Amino acid sequence: MISVVKRFGGIEVSCCGRHILVDPTRRFPSGNYDAVLITHGHSDHYTSHISKARRVIMSGETLRILREFRGVRLGANVTVAHPNRPIIFDHFSVVPLNAGHVMGSLMYLLEFRDGSVLVTGDMNVEDSVLLKGAEPYPDADVLVMESTYGDPSFQFEPRGEVYNEILDLVDRVRGKGLRLVLSGFALGKGQELYALLRNSGIDVSMDTNVDSLNRILLGVGNRNDGDVMVADLPPRVKLNGDSVVAMVTGGAPGGWLRSKVHIRLSNHSDFNGLVEFAINSRARRIYTVYGYSERLARHLRLEYGLSSYPIPDNTLI
Repeated sequence: MISVVKRFGGIEVSCCGRHILVDPTRRFPSGNYDAVLITHGHSDHYTSHISKARRVIMSGETLRILREFRGVRLGANVTVAHPNRPIIFDHFSVVPLNAGHVMGSLMYLLEFRDGSVLVTGDMNVEDSVLLKGAEPYPDADVLVMESTYGDPSFQFEPRGEVYNEILDLVDRVRGKGLRLVLSGFALGKGQELYALLRNSGIDVSMDTNVDSLNRILLGVGNRNDGDVMVADLPPRVKLNGDSVVAMVTGGAPGGWLRSKVHIRLSNHSDFNGLVEFAINSRARRIYTVYGYSERLARHLRLEYGLSSYPIPDNTLI
């Protein structure tokens, strides 16, 4: 039987006497797990305690983020994962799959003798200027999927249209002789916005965090040469009366930016993308986690007849 449990801030999957922990955010008994899997480098998906684990699996990009940007001490216990290349253990295998969320983000298909589990972590099914979107893996027995925007109110415009909105804003602000600051999370938006602007021939400056991550992930460091800035959220730069700040995120603007411009661009799937992913997975059972987990699970259950529930404290199937 497969057990799926929310534990230590992460997701514990157990089967056939083997135990795997995905994205723990709190200290955990490191000797209890055959492997600890990290889906990506956002700070709400790992704990520095993973340095104590027997074996940690993550992408090469995530390893660099955690070591060089987050300062996590990771050594020989790390196995670098590559999409679609299985990692074989004695009684199970781990298949990394592209998650489309941020650079280096992975989903994990866990294959046991008695069944399989796909854990998405954060994901995005839509292609971006940098990444291919995540694709559902059909016929896993259990799907553990994120539900950050799992409410029908979250329906985003196509990415290409949002890109055009950003470039139009750049033209309008620069035409007034002002500086535009595009502020989104440094990991994710920092790379996507930089690539969009540079591909459009626009000189870009960066705040400290975006500069650090783009040196790691894109091999570029160019903080002061452009009149359009890509910045963290909130931006790590002094703002003045000549700056127009646009918050770039899927969620609603925070209080500190209520009077500024909001561009709705997310590195997560919107509600429709999540629903489509769930349907196409053909999983026997679906567990939702993060964000609007109850609402998404209920929608999938009532509208599509899927066996879908928020991830429980423990369950056996």
